Amino acid sequence: MLYTPPGQEDRIGTPSNVVFASDDVRAAFRELAERGVKFIAEPEEQPWGTFATFSDPDGNQFVISSSH
Repeated sequence: MLYTPPGQEDRIGTPSNVVFASDDVRAAFRELAERGVKFIAEPEEQPWGTFATFSDPDGNQFVISSSH
């Protein structure tokens, strides 16, 4: 059963501000994808680092990120 604080039901299935740090986003992406994690965006390199976006079964979105 999903717990959602009263008044925040509209946040289910939306982007969150949770970012997981990783030394190697591409390796984390491969491992998690092999385990069935649904990625919304594959790893993308930016001047500040690399990131990938994934979602949980309820559609909430999270980021894996590294900095150069």
